[in-house]
Amino acid sequence: MPDEAQGLIAYPIQPTFIVVRELYFVSYRPPSADDRIDESSVHITQSAGPFDEQTRRVQVTLKAEYGLKRDEKSPPPFSARVVVTGEFSISEAFPKEKITLWIGTNAAFVLYPYLRERMHYITGQGGYPPIMLPLLQIPTMKIEGGKFGVPGKSVAKLTGGAPQEKVER
Repeated sequence: MPDEAQGLIAYPIQPTFIVVRELYFVSYRPPSADDRIDESSVHITQSAGPFDEQTRRVQVTLKAEYGLKRDEKSPPPFSARVVVTGEFSISEAFPKEKITLWIGTNAAFVLYPYLRERMHYITGQGGYPPIMLPLLQIPTMKIEGGKFGVPGKSVAKLTGGAPQEKVER
């Protein structure tokens, strides 16, 4: 296999698909040269379905929303929502006890570039300054001595069972 010849090892969790589930954009007034969009007011949420033990797959969704809650004092010039879902296949080589941690911590970082690009595109196409979501530092789970671990610092434990719904990022 060419990857093995180069010393590359495929990560034991791989996406089976990544899709845009929703694109929503409504302009409330024509764009203006004075428009300034505050990227920090974009609300991003994550949700995950249950891990299917039989198929070893899980679906994770990221949603970004801007301007959906309009106040009368300073209404935003537009509203936008982008929803991206990915399905991940988890190899049996990945430790079962780390699956919930990976879903709650790392899965969003795989989907985030797709969400970021779509939010930038849809807002720019509306004629407004495009929303540029910030780059994020990604926590990693890597193989150390043949075992999986989270390098650097310990991570807070997630409570057992199914992945948490609507995890705020």
